[in-house]
Amino acid sequence: MNVMEVVQSLEKGGRTVRFSDTVEGLRQSGITVTPVCFSQPADWVELPGIVVINRRKGINWSLVFKLIALIRQSNIDIIHAHCEFSQLYAGLAGRICGVKTIGTFHRSDMARYEPSTVNSLIKLSLSHFVSVSNDRMRLLREKLKVSTNNSSVVHGGTRIDQPPTLSSIEKQRKRLDIDPSKLMIFSLGHLGEIKGHQFTLEALAMLLPDHPELVLYIAGDGSPAERKNLEEMASRLNLSKQVNFLGQIDNAPEWMEAADIFVQPSLEEAFGLVFIEAGAMAKPVVATQVGGIVDIIDNGKTGILIPPSNAEALANALRELIASPNLRKQMGNEGYERVSKKFSLDHMINSYIEIFERYAAS
Repeated sequence: MNVMEVVQSLEKGGRTVRFSDTVEGLRQSGITVTPVCFSQPADWVELPGIVVINRRKGINWSLVFKLIALIRQSNIDIIHAHCEFSQLYAGLAGRICGVKTIGTFHRSDMARYEPSTVNSLIKLSLSHFVSVSNDRMRLLREKLKVSTNNSSVVHGGTRIDQPPTLSSIEKQRKRLDIDPSKLMIFSLGHLGEIKGHQFTLEALAMLLPDHPELVLYIAGDGSPAERKNLEEMASRLNLSKQVNFLGQIDNAPEWMEAADIFVQPSLEEAFGLVFIEAGAMAKPVVATQVGGIVDIIDNGKTGILIPPSNAEALANALRELIASPNLRKQMGNEGYERVSKKFSLDHMINSYIEIFERYAAS
């Protein structure tokens, strides 16, 4: 089977990770994959054989003809497109070539699921609709009237290794220069308001008088203004010594392994890859009851879910975990088991292959 994987951009974020993992996983399964991107990928993206077809601003009907030529040249059997513009152009090209197109919907932006001219064309062009979470599938069915007959949820996946040991955690903390007497809270996500770091800072300020052992490490990039806002907020709350902004990092698994608790009070998440990454490292999680997060976190068993935009609820959840090392260990172990069973990369790739084979044979 020859599959064309199409995406509109490859920059930092969960979509890039999912796209790259899908291409690699399909290839490891013996499937020939032609990856296509509508802009130059970020320097750190490594995808052998990627075809870049630059998309200008506005409507680019020329992309359809370029994709048609590539589909025919590569004898493509199935097209898999990620997000709206990839689905629009690749779906139309597939229709013209008689090749079925599968679309995966990743967006956190709720407006992307509203009826529109683009979404109407996408609906006509796609043969099967994939969402990254049950919540996003609900939006596809309610807002865009997608049928249950040609739609399914395919959760993201992550690599599953053996869970960390006390010895490996100690080594990582030493390597990262983290004081062994401190209780480390870790966050991983860009610095925009949607990730909720501002509520983590407020919660930390509430906890610090009774828990001076706490330290918070926030990994992720953002605009200079977004970083400045969070740094100034930490300063106003007298947290400058407790909060560390790591910026964009290339060793996230090491930081995740070193952590005692993973926290990310997002205002919205289509899925939330970082939460399965935390589970794969056997970390207890505090997160918000929004979007795809509720598919991942089993509330009260693998972590604690709270309402969004609620620093007091976040502080209470953290307080419960801070007070009980046994609870942290129990939730971390439960999280590891859940992610191993439901959110492995193999599970994601096999789900896609099943869909592709269904439509390649039709």
